[in-house]
Amino acid sequence: MTAIATNGDDVRMEAARIAFALIRFEGVAAHPMGASIPPDSLRVGTEAFFLPSWREVPYDEVEAFLVGLPSPALLAPTTMRGVIALALLHELSGDRQRWAEKTLSNFAAGLEEIAPQLGLSPTSRILLEFDQESHAFSFAGIREWTQQLPVQVGWSISPLEGDDRADACMMLRRSDGKRFPGQSCTIPPGWSPREPESGAT
Repeated sequence: MTAIATNGDDVRMEAARIAFALIRFEGVAAHPMGASIPPDSLRVGTEAFFLPSWREVPYDEVEAFLVGLPSPALLAPTTMRGVIALALLHELSGDRQRWAEKTLSNFAAGLEEIAPQLGLSPTSRILLEFDQESHAFSFAGIREWTQQLPVQVGWSISPLEGDDRADACMMLRRSDGKRFPGQSCTIPPGWSPREPESGAT
């Protein structure tokens, strides 16, 4: 079922929903926590997530946590499922701050270049679909995501034909390069990573 973002949704919350969806999307490529956990603890990567405070954030509180961040932030899923590296712009300085500002600028510029090409307006719906999840977010929400809570995953916006759920599709690529179910997959059917030739290093 496709979850349609309503016009009344706050774009900041919508941006947090997009960010959390992309965290879940990329998490499949990461390694699950191997250590045993106490019976009363939440399982990191499914029931809770570790953000930089090293405090577990329960699954149903992640979006509110992201909305409450005091400045734009860059989020990078790590190789450990459910563990997210987060850089708050207002805590950075010098080269690190300039790098973060440039990264945010690049995300936003890429989206603004796409919008006129596809005829998108703030209320246009963008399909985000992977595995068993399907969402339709507003273009305004996607724009807010690029400016406030970008997640380090491969993405672009492409036309969507023959599907009345949305006006365009957010195309995704996981770090492991494997195909996944859903219209957002950038990997063509039947494609697989090329095996190294014998003797290659």
